[in-house]
Amino acid sequence: MSTTVSRRAFLKMTGVAGGTMLLAGCGFIDSIRGIPETGLPQIENAWSYDGSTLSLDLSRLPEIQSLGGAVRIEGEALPAPILIVLGENGEYYAFKNACTHGGRMIDPVAGTMTLQCCSASKSTYDYDGNVISGPAQGPLTSFPLTLDGSYLLIEV
Repeated sequence: MSTTVSRRAFLKMTGVAGGTMLLAGCGFIDSIRGIPETGLPQIENAWSYDGSTLSLDLSRLPEIQSLGGAVRIEGEALPAPILIVLGENGEYYAFKNACTHGGRMIDPVAGTMTLQCCSASKSTYDYDGNVISGPAQGPLTSFPLTLDGSYLLIEV
């Protein structure tokens, strides 16, 4: 049995499929699903947590060895997921990795010294954690940190 599809029907079908592929390729679908761009550490045992201080071995974290780099630190022992960013000014920053609008994760925006929620709402913050735009309910929680040789110590 042969089925004939009109040209109009074919264009509608392929247009929808193409549009879906385009949206998926640009990260829009990931935004809707709340999937962050920032990854977890590539090297195991790059960090430890003693109940109050998160200790990062910078030599084992290539993700934050170049300006604008970032890494997510997550684990059962931590009270919250943490985002660490090496700002384009050469300073490290640490934030509770949760947007104050809907709790979704945040990512640095390359070349801007800003952070943005990974959801479609795109709440945007500066590196002090202050809201710049979007529906965010307040500033991000940031954590004090110190650099001790090749270790970054974050008071959580």
